[in-house]
Order: sequence, then structure tokens, then C-alpha cells
Amino acid sequence: MPAHCIFRLLLCVWICAVWEALAKSLPDQGAFEVQIKVQVFDNSDLSPLADAVVEVHGNQTILASGKAGSDGVLRVSFLYRAGTWVIITASKLDYVTNSVPWHSSRIPLYASVSLYQLVQRPGTLILYDDVLQVLSGSPGARNQPLVQLQRKSLQLPPNSNYTSLSAALTTAKSQYEIGGFPFLLGQETNSSGAEIGWTDLTALAVVSIELYDKDGSPIQVSDGIHLSIPLPSDTRNRMATSVPTWLYQPKTGLWVRNGTGYIKKESSQFVWNLVVPGMGYWLAAFPTSSGLSLSHPGLRDITTYHTLFLLSILGSLALLVLILLCVLLYYCRRKCLKPRRQQGKPHASNLNSAKRDQGTSMSRLNLICGGHVESGAANDKSELSESRDYHSSREDLTKHVPATS
Repeated sequence: MPAHCIFRLLLCVWICAVWEALAKSLPDQGAFEVQIKVQVFDNSDLSPLADAVVEVHGNQTILASGKAGSDGVLRVSFLYRAGTWVIITASKLDYVTNSVPWHSSRIPLYASVSLYQLVQRPGTLILYDDVLQVLSGSPGARNQPLVQLQRKSLQLPPNSNYTSLSAALTTAKSQYEIGGFPFLLGQETNSSGAEIGWTDLTALAVVSIELYDKDGSPIQVSDGIHLSIPLPSDTRNRMATSVPTWLYQPKTGLWVRNGTGYIKKESSQFVWNLVVPGMGYWLAAFPTSSGLSLSHPGLRDITTYHTLFLLSILGSLALLVLILLCVLLYYCRRKCLKPRRQQGKPHASNLNSAKRDQGTSMSRLNLICGGHVESGAANDKSELSESRDYHSSREDLTKHVPATS
């Protein structure tokens, strides 16, 4: 290859590399830097919560992050495109993570957001030979959350033992307390697992389950965890049903669908039962239509969901009853026609037998009549033959007797 061709090739490669670097370094012309003041409070007494970790999530990435000061305030700056949505989260050890979606149709000069975090409730640990139980109250109490897992599924660090474990089990006792958990935004995915949008969720129950070592590091499990969570007293659910289960993803700030739970009535309380693969935040919720235009319209509330569900069941039962009636009518008609056919067959056989008897009697009569006729004819013939013989014998006698003079 000539030298000038090699020089031109290297020049083209260098220009492409410089152009790509410039394109990455230049910010999006439609995005502008915005600054948001984030205030974090303790939900119990509304005191500022220091050292809370604040993150801004957008488009599957973390746009900004930092720690709140002693006054619970953090100012975050990030590139923002007008009209898009971001999720601002606040988390801290021994507190329930809280989040809120934020958006603006115009680039704001100033904005502020407030987040209120619930204190995690310590759980009561009971260790048996085969299982580990975590309760939210004293053992033996009724209508309390229960977490149970296999003892062998615990993955303890080498320098740890069972006596150093601690647990946190926090549930929402009312619909108001559900607002202290991460905002109810679910991630919609297609068949290949790619994200296609967000959707609002209508929650029935939510729980946060964590298991810690003596150093405060989370303990992982290798087997399923059984959860039994009473529904809040002011929930609108009044019947047993299955409900989608959602897992909170701290990296995106969204709830992701993960299995199905079942709501059963135990005594006078509705209880949400499910088996989950690990610790974390778990939610029982139905997708709903979003007033924020984040997703396509869905079911407005659980009443509509159950109405449609019951109507589909009733329609199926009506169709089944109609099919059974048709089958029953068919068999009844068949059974009614069968005796008529059987009655028609003996009548025909009787006619045939009568005809046969009549034919037999006629044949016998013909035989009898024919016998008498033949016998009469035979007698006449015998008499004629006798008279003929008599005349012939008389003529012979007269021939042989000489005449007398």
C-alpha cells in the first residue's frame, strides 16, 4: 500500500476519534442544569434528618447524589430536560427509604423537595433447629406480621454467629403509612425485559424486611422467605384474591414486578401471604391509571378489578350451564324417541306373524280342499273303471256263450 494511502487512513481514524470525544464532552443542547434543594425529615417528630443519602434517578442512571447536612438539607445539581421525569430518593440506616417523582414543563430557577422517612421497627428473632422466625411484636400475639425462613439458608460471614443477628420488620398499618415507603411507581417491561414506561400502583400492603450482622451489614439468604403480612385496617379490599408482588430496586427508584401473592381471610383479618427470594422492600399492588400520564390507562381501583373478575367468572358459568342444558335436552329427546321405535317394531312383527299365520292356515286349507277334490276325483275314476271292467267282462262272456236255437 502506498504511503499517501496509509497517511489518509490514519488521518480519517484520528478525525473520527476526535469527533466522538467532542460529541461525548458536549452536553445535550436540550438539557439545562437545574438545582433542587432537598430537605429530609424524621416522619415521627418532623426533625431534620442528618446524613441521609440523597440520590436523583433518571433514565436508568443516577444523575446526582450526596449526603444531607446536619440540618437535613442537600442541594443537588444535574442536567435536566424540560418535561422529563426524575425520582429523588432519601435513605438512611434504620430508616425506611422514601422517594418522590419530580418534573417541570419549564426549566426552573429554583425548586425544593421535602422527604419524610419512617423509623424502621426492630423485629423479634426466634431461632429454632430448622427455621428462623421474625415477628413484629411479642410471640403469641394475633394479627401480627410474620417472617419465616430456613436456618440453613442464612449466609453468615465467617466471624459471625446466630446470636449476633438483628432484624428490622416494618409494615404499614394504614394507607397513610404506605406513603412513608418509596413512591408507588412501577416499571413496565416488554417480553424481552426492556423498560417501556412507568405506571402508578394501587397498594394493598407493603413490608420492609432486613437482617443484619453485628456490624450492620445485611445478611443474604439462599432460599425462599415466607411472609405473612396483615393488611392495613383501612384497606378497601374485602375478599380473598391473588395480587401482583413488586420488589423495590434502589438503583432505579422503581418497583419491579416479581411474582404473585395471595390474600386470605384468617379469622376477621385479611392477610397477605407470599414467598420471596430475598430481603428488601415488598409491595402488594395493582397497576392503576396515572394522572401524571406516566403509563397507559389501567384499572382504577381494586373494586373495578374484582367486578371485572367476577363478571368473567359469571359469564363462564352461564356458558357452561347452557352447554349442559343442550346436552341434557339431547339425551332426553333421544330417550323419548327410543321407546316409540321399540313400540313400532313389535307391531310390525305382529303384522308379519299374523300374515304368516294366515298364509299357513290358507296353505293348510288349500291342502285339505285339494285332498278332498283329489279323493273325489279318484273315486269317480275308480267307479268308471269298475263299470268299464264290468261291461267288458260281460261282453266277453256273451261272446263265449253259444247261441241257442
